[in-house]
Amino acid sequence: MASILTALICASEKSANIARACKREEALFQLLIEEKKGPDKNKKFLQDFKTLADVIIQEVIKNDIAEKFPELAPHIAGEESNKFENGLGETITVKVCKTEQGTAELLSKVLEGNLKAAGLLAKCIHEDVHIDDPALQKLTKDIPVDTIGIWVDPIDSTNQYIKGQLEEKFKDGIHTHGLKSAAVLIGVFDRNSGQPIMGVINIPFNEMDPILRYIDFQH
Repeated sequence: MASILTALICASEKSANIARACKREEALFQLLIEEKKGPDKNKKFLQDFKTLADVIIQEVIKNDIAEKFPELAPHIAGEESNKFENGLGETITVKVCKTEQGTAELLSKVLEGNLKAAGLLAKCIHEDVHIDDPALQKLTKDIPVDTIGIWVDPIDSTNQYIKGQLEEKFKDGIHTHGLKSAAVLIGVFDRNSGQPIMGVINIPFNEMDPILRYIDFQH
């Protein structure tokens, strides 16, 4: 259990780094937004969006977990389609390539040739993230890998993430609106029963640097 949970936590933190990198540059962020249409659209909202951050995060989690546990590769699924349409009307299948350069070249097609932005994202995608928490090593419960599945919601509250507003009000310690409500969610379930086993919630914007808050989120 410790090895699987550690891998999930590392994947979630890498995902949080990507979410922060995408949001850091407003001009870049606007390039990443695509309105969902057809069956992908959330019927609860008049407008529903997906971002390249969503798609990248989902594919990073799938890739990183599959590298450590190859037998899980067919059993990792997510909320987002990995098809992304750029401004030229080209549909690109987003994935993690074997090398940072390969990933950058692929992303540059989505970003209409913006090599700087593509390189920044590729660097985040291929960085090594390590979590060394003694508490994880105390987990001794055995979970057979061949019985579990993984579901990914790359950025829950995508609309709040896109709006980027800081909402200081919260109830019972939980933010239901604003940037702090955006979270990377990874759930593990039993493939036979469908029952949940464990999960990871990573909140990329739980804490803000006062200077960055003023520069990046004053709108």
